[in-house]
Amino acid sequence: MMRVLGLVLATGVLLTACGGGAYSGELAFRVTAVNPESESMGRTEPAYVNLEIDQDVADERDLLEIVRTQRADLDQLPTGVKVGDRVQCHVNQSDDSGFDQKGVQTEVTHCVSRS
Repeated sequence: MMRVLGLVLATGVLLTACGGGAYSGELAFRVTAVNPESESMGRTEPAYVNLEIDQDVADERDLLEIVRTQRADLDQLPTGVKVGDRVQCHVNQSDDSGFDQKGVQTEVTHCVSRS
């Protein structure tokens, strides 16, 4: 009986350790490119921007994965954004399972201008 209980506890610890995690917070970025709407394989892809981290992330210990570069749909940024602009964006990261082979999923939304 003790062996069974030990096996159940060990399995629970393993699944918890390999399971997902989440991060939600604000990060500073600099706009490095503004890309227009485009057509790809018969689908219209929305306009988007390329972003580069514009802060020290050493203190962001809760991040699941350090975000050096990222992209965000243009509709998530202030109107008239251009290359070189600095923005503050909400970042959500999740990793539902260590077994799904998808890795950390990062979403950048709700960007506002910063000076």
